[in-house]
Amino acid sequence: MDVREHSAIREGTVTGVIGAVVLAVWYFITDTAAGAPLHTPNVLGRMLFGDGLRPPVGRIDAAAVLGYTVVHFAVFVLIGMGLALLVHLATRDTSLRMGVWIGLLVAFGVFAGLVYMLGLASGERIAPWPVIAGSLLAVLGMAGYLWRGHPRLSRSFEEQPLGSEVPPPPHPPERPRAA
Repeated sequence: MDVREHSAIREGTVTGVIGAVVLAVWYFITDTAAGAPLHTPNVLGRMLFGDGLRPPVGRIDAAAVLGYTVVHFAVFVLIGMGLALLVHLATRDTSLRMGVWIGLLVAFGVFAGLVYMLGLASGERIAPWPVIAGSLLAVLGMAGYLWRGHPRLSRSFEEQPLGSEVPPPPHPPERPRAA
């Protein structure tokens, strides 16, 4: 498949939506299992829209959940576009493949760190492991979509291992050993 057939904007949007949906479903499942459906988007929405520093009200604020959901999808779509662009560049030039891996790690750190930080700042308890697991699932979902959509990139790893596109540094000449 030729790289020019792909649109970074279209693919990035789909990639971001996949990540956003995976993470939203994950939070819904973990919140529901804990007996508090929509707790995470409620806390994060209250933090983003200014009233998160008040003591917890124990109820779901629909405006906060909806507002957070819009921001959640927008951030994921922007990150998805960035990842799609990195994949397109790496498909053209294999020396840029490391950028894709770094981009995925940065996306993971942004998702996990932001949610955990906002939870702590709000005074609400958001456990770190569900945040880390959900962020990892979202990044894996986005990576899987991009990986399947770019077989040329996946073949490049079989043909040329990561790191082999750069020649190794020269070694200094051997010194004579003292007897």
